[in-house]
Amino acid sequence: MKRLFRVLLPVVAVIAAATTALAAPVPPTTPYPEVPPNADACRVEKLEIQKQQLLHDQAKREYERIKALVPSNAASVEELRTAERALHLAAIALNNAKYAEAACRNKLGNDPKKECVGLSLELNRLLDELALRKELERLAKESYDAALALLGSGAVSREEVERRKTAWEVAKVERQQVEARIEAVKKQLADNPACKDYPSTRPTPTSTTPTSTPPSTTSPGTTAPTTTTTQPTTTQPTTTRPSTAPPSTTDAPSTTALPTSAP
Repeated sequence: MKRLFRVLLPVVAVIAAATTALAAPVPPTTPYPEVPPNADACRVEKLEIQKQQLLHDQAKREYERIKALVPSNAASVEELRTAERALHLAAIALNNAKYAEAACRNKLGNDPKKECVGLSLELNRLLDELALRKELERLAKESYDAALALLGSGAVSREEVERRKTAWEVAKVERQQVEARIEAVKKQLADNPACKDYPSTRPTPTSTTPTSTPPSTTSPGTTAPTTTTTQPTTTQPTTTRPSTAPPSTTDAPSTTALPTSAP
């Protein structure tokens, strides 16, 4: 029975990881706040956006290709994680290019709140990056857990487990770095009197609740008075603000003990 459990445990872990890995990746975003367009300025930054868009599109195609192969076992879950990691890194680079171009236009503009706009652009760039860093941390943790589950069966080496553990810990530190930068920019905005009432973060999307028609209470043969209620129209923003929740509980150093037996 114990032997059967040892055989089935890695299989269950791989199936669970595959289900999680097939979740939709976080897409790139649009810079906030909006900066007035300037067609003749920031050409270098505009070209950088084009380059990063091409690289992101390539990473997305590769991710979709591998994702389609996983159900038939033509590609492994770990290969899918690697492709998703590359896609997230490409999204970060594309977002950074977009924000750099917006910051360039803001610097050349004449907005009286130019300094607040610049700080807000940096804050939202970091918030957008945070959502992607959390995904990178999740992927690294899943990769480490999968290797740890397979170590006892000899399917992976102890060195590979250690390599994945280090990659997870690095991803965790990188996420913490972004969170620290976010707090620093928030403090800069709070300490600047000119930015006191400036809307520095992207507005939270508002949901539209469909109205329901109550059942008729009129007697047969009578006509109820007609009343028309106009519901306000709300428009969903094209991008979703990443979560700014406190750091995850994975900040604590890993205490997972590796088995002492060689694979």
